[in-house]
Amino acid sequence: MKAFLIFAALGFACFLIIACSEKQPATMGQGEQTETKAPPRVAAAVAEIDGRLVQTEKGLAVATGTDAYVVAGADLSDMIGKLVKVTGVIAEVDGGQVIEVMTVTPMD
Repeated sequence: MKAFLIFAALGFACFLIIACSEKQPATMGQGEQTETKAPPRVAAAVAEIDGRLVQTEKGLAVATGTDAYVVAGADLSDMIGKLVKVTGVIAEVDGGQVIEVMTVTPMD
């Protein structure tokens, strides 16, 4: 009888733990409902960019014939004005392109 009471108490404790750990859906009234928006997705890819290092108002950038990629992750200020090949991860940030620098090779 004592063993039965111990097993019954353990079973009830397990039942309470499982029941309390299940997440219940929250209910909201009409006035309390809010719409949540997912953060904008940022596309990223590894690439090689050939261009000239220039100083812009957004910071140091690799300027190609058509685009400019703001440099992040490396101090290349001693190479301003030089042609370089930059390898890194390109991402779209705040309407502009940023390259997280992995390697830099001077081309001059």
